[in-house]
Amino acid sequence: MSEALPSTEPSPETAPHAAYRQLLADIERFAAVLRQRFPASITCRLGCTGCCQQHLTVLPIEAAALREYVARLDAPTRARLRQQAQAAREQEMAPMPTTPAVPCPALVDGACAVYPARPVLCRTHGFPLLYLDEDDPTGGILDVCPLNFTDDTATITHRDVFDMTVVNTRLVAASLAFDPTGGRQFMADIILAATASETPLPEGQA
Repeated sequence: MSEALPSTEPSPETAPHAAYRQLLADIERFAAVLRQRFPASITCRLGCTGCCQQHLTVLPIEAAALREYVARLDAPTRARLRQQAQAAREQEMAPMPTTPAVPCPALVDGACAVYPARPVLCRTHGFPLLYLDEDDPTGGILDVCPLNFTDDTATITHRDVFDMTVVNTRLVAASLAFDPTGGRQFMADIILAATASETPLPEGQA
């Protein structure tokens, strides 16, 4: 009897992660293309945190990647993130929040502390995004960060957009294969789960 050859198909445990990693790679590749096409029109840069002034929820497969990344950060950064995550949760649960928005608890000194593991929403925000228009299935809704494409010298065509129907379909499919019953998770809860063993920062080191 001949020996059976090993399967070339990924195991059920790794297939969703592979699909998610491929999606992220495709997003980064196209983002680089757009930056080359529109070097003066896309102004997103380190320190531009307008899109980070909200407390996001992410799908289970994104949450798992974030938890793993946060757990590998250095101890001071983990402690800082945990403190900010606790503050975000307390602010959200307050009867009358002191501010209208809760910034992302992963934002540290004007930079994303989890940038390599940031979710799809953060990777695509700012670029030209095409969303399905339910009132006009033949067209779509174009969304672009108001800080980008402000000079009207660049023309956005069908070649220059992230089709978010395709992006979100791939993301949801990977997440459902990873966890069919899991719900969306807040960034603060992900950070708190990844830093459950952390000791609080000393007073004055927030």
